Amino acid sequence: MKLISISLGSWLLGLSAILLTFFLVEGEQLSSTDIKGATITSLIVAALLFSLAYAPSLFWLRKRLGGCRPAAAFPLASALVLNIPVFLIGLLAIGRTLGRAEAFAFIGAFVLMGTAFGLGFVWNYQNRDIKSARWR
Repeated sequence: MKLISISLGSWLLGLSAILLTFFLVEGEQLSSTDIKGATITSLIVAALLFSLAYAPSLFWLRKRLGGCRPAAAFPLASALVLNIPVFLIGLLAIGRTLGRAEAFAFIGAFVLMGTAFGLGFVWNYQNRDIKSARWR
């Protein structure tokens, strides 16, 4: 349950960053279509990344390192390494389906989400036994 809470908190932080960036770039109120589009898109991609990439990879890294040391490896892995597909999709979408500011807002938001997820993971699992903490 804590892992789901970490995921939701990370996603809300990233969604806030996306919406704030859109608000600052456009300089006017966001329409409900903008908010719905950003929410649905980020939720789908975040759910896939959190469940298929972040959590399994960080558990594997934790097991491989024998714990959460060095702690900086976890936020860096989830923010930069595991987000490479998001970076590529965002960059390739510039000029096709996303504007430059939108693409970089999504990339920045996913770096923020990955960092928050990695920090939450370390905070939650740093003092737990590796064998007993599987997927909790």
